[in-house]
Amino acid sequence: MGGGPSRAVADDPLEIVRISATPTRLQILKLLQQGFDHPEDLAAKMKVRRQAIDKHLAELFEWGLVDRAAVFPPTGRPRIVYQMTQRGKDLVDVLEQAAMEYRKTFRGDFERELEALEAKLAAGEIAEEMYFKKRNEIETRYRWVLRPGID
Repeated sequence: MGGGPSRAVADDPLEIVRISATPTRLQILKLLQQGFDHPEDLAAKMKVRRQAIDKHLAELFEWGLVDRAAVFPPTGRPRIVYQMTQRGKDLVDVLEQAAMEYRKTFRGDFERELEALEAKLAAGEIAEEMYFKKRNEIETRYRWVLRPGID
């Protein structure tokens, strides 16, 4: 590729999130957390074309999130394999922690809005019909927070 991220792109602190947080790249990083892997094997595991994996790996390599090395099997040609760098591991950890914190604060917002709505109903400030309409709106807005297994 072009010898690293362009200056304009590298100056945007959120660009690294865009680079690493696409579903395909996150899946690649998750697979590489387990150790070395060859692009062909990654493509097979992810059920995508090898060319797509090569493109994503090149971008991740350019940003220092993965590294590559040659493996020399006893017979045949050397294979280039990839692994996640410490920088890549650190970034995934930071993104996961940030996502968990965001979910927690979002859940707190949901609980506060629901409590405020219930207080209005208890105080007689809104009719029951309006309460259920507003509650449905709140639950719809926060539905992803309410899914089981998301804490």
